[in-house]
Amino acid sequence: MELVSVFVGLTRVLRSCTAVLRRCLSRGLVVGATATVLSVGALAEESLNRVMVVVNDGVISEADLNREVSLAEMELRSAGQPLPPRDALISRLLEELIVDTLLLSVAARLSISANDREVTYALMTIARQNGLTPAQLETAITGVGVTAEDYEADLRKQLTIRKLIDRRIRRQVTVSEQEIDEYLRQNPITENAVVPELALAHLLLKLPSDASETEIADTRRKLEAIRLEIVDGLAFAEAARRYSDGNKAAEGGSLGIRTADQLPKLFLDAVEGVSAGRLSAVFKSSNGWHLLKVLARKSQHEAVVLQQEVRHILVRTSALLPDEQLRARLERIRDRIVAGEDFGAVARLQSEDTNTRALGGNLGWLSPGTLPGEFEQALDPLSVNEVSPVFQTAVGWHIAQITGEREKDVGNTLRRQQAEQIIIARKTEEAFEQWTQSLREEAFVRYRVRPGE
Repeated sequence: MELVSVFVGLTRVLRSCTAVLRRCLSRGLVVGATATVLSVGALAEESLNRVMVVVNDGVISEADLNREVSLAEMELRSAGQPLPPRDALISRLLEELIVDTLLLSVAARLSISANDREVTYALMTIARQNGLTPAQLETAITGVGVTAEDYEADLRKQLTIRKLIDRRIRRQVTVSEQEIDEYLRQNPITENAVVPELALAHLLLKLPSDASETEIADTRRKLEAIRLEIVDGLAFAEAARRYSDGNKAAEGGSLGIRTADQLPKLFLDAVEGVSAGRLSAVFKSSNGWHLLKVLARKSQHEAVVLQQEVRHILVRTSALLPDEQLRARLERIRDRIVAGEDFGAVARLQSEDTNTRALGGNLGWLSPGTLPGEFEQALDPLSVNEVSPVFQTAVGWHIAQITGEREKDVGNTLRRQQAEQIIIARKTEEAFEQWTQSLREEAFVRYRVRPGE
């Protein structure tokens, strides 16, 4: 379905937003970082404005090159890699700028660009994955010598290039079942190929070091009562936010995915034999009483996850109508459903997701990580059949509902999907290299100033 594929594409791109600013196929898509940057040295304004290279109808200035050098040196430093000789780095980056200019020219002809909402969504994701607010991210960027305007412009450029690659190359790449089978035969799972992993959520009620027997017993009873609330339908994440004293409470208690050797033995013992989607018994440590939920289990030959069947209603962002009006419309739709109208029937009439509307908004059975962060955060506190508040993603405004939950071993499916993505990436990179080489050979490129002159 189009909507899910949009979500998966955005999620795949934006989940790589960590310590490196630039990554795009063979060169790297720019998606953000908060690492140390080497600021551009002070140069005379007339030098910065010099045109270095004419590329068809476009130009590359010395300021463009200096900005690229700064970003590249930041990338290398943040990755802990040694800096190459400056002459070699400048030569490589100038060639990359030439190719970027050609690609952006093609994108302009095809009316491909990254819009403001996509850039804002990318920035929000970058901030979240670096544990920052948007304001803190901007402070971090400007604090290391890169202006917010340059950062956003570079992000927009690389997102545009990625959209061009997706349309011009990636969408044309196909992978057969036979190719996947052959890849899996050539890359079999070995005994130590996959480390067993657990995804857990945690709820803690702390005890003071001098707690009395009465306090210990009362705290245990309180956590047992919370456990019953969860069994009766309260979302674990919401319970963690309400009650937990753990340092992940604000994140719904999620500890992320960890290998067995990254977890306390007390936790491993508590979830032994507990299947995905189930709760541990209440147990005690030196600092309080604990409760765990197993979100997923992964081993060499299986990956059992808690899948959710989800449906939604979408009102797409419009250039003609303000967001407040669109949100208000969806609030009215939500009120009708909460008052008793059938979600599926309303979705068939009102949803603007053309691929799921006829299905009553059904997105199908989804594994954790399939949807973008905003969507998953909206689902996180919901019980089955509860209607979410109105929320926003890059494609518009939504309400959603979980209609069912099940445990599913997706190990084989994941292996095949991973193999398919590896093959697609390989084919895309090969096609990209051939295409950019032909663009470069056919382009008019004239150097007006050589590096160092």
